[in-house]
Amino acid sequence: MDVADVRDLRHFVAVAEQLNFSRAADQLGIAQPSLSRAIRSLETRWGAPLFERDTRSVRLTPFGAAMLDDARHALDVVAAVSRRAERAAATHPMLVVTAKPGIATGMLRQITRAYATTPGAIRTTTLVSGYREQADMVRDGRADVALLGSYFDARGLNTAQLSLESRVAALSARHRLASRAQLRCSDPDPRVVVVGV
Repeated sequence: MDVADVRDLRHFVAVAEQLNFSRAADQLGIAQPSLSRAIRSLETRWGAPLFERDTRSVRLTPFGAAMLDDARHALDVVAAVSRRAERAAATHPMLVVTAKPGIATGMLRQITRAYATTPGAIRTTTLVSGYREQADMVRDGRADVALLGSYFDARGLNTAQLSLESRVAALSARHRLASRAQLRCSDPDPRVVVVGV
């Protein structure tokens, strides 16, 4: 099996995500016939088809589906190396911290203050992130540190628990469970919203 380069992986991931050669070519800014040739060449070099194609649809083969996560991961690693190298080469070091808006705000302030007051202070910048986006931002190098809630993909990350907070159930004051001081998971009700932090 021949080694793929970054461009090969980008082509493959674009087609796999779009499941349409024309849209993937537009996304990549290349001509559709060139993209088709590149994918055929990659399939030849890897010795197996990545896609099943007919006149109306494009689908991943089992081999293609198995390769997709690895290709995405490889592209994340390449992007992370590039972003981290750029920050490391900067005249003034910078720490990029990300969190979603809300509960993490106080912790972010503490981190930025701590770095601002240390000798040889490292500049910090904060990136606001969306729901469950923080771990990916660290993996692909957009951020150095992330403040995460529970239930995240820890693959490839070093983690430390900074705080432990209770879960809160939000329900109407007239709800049959509202008079209870404590709820259990065995008290199911589809109208109860459990908020995890």
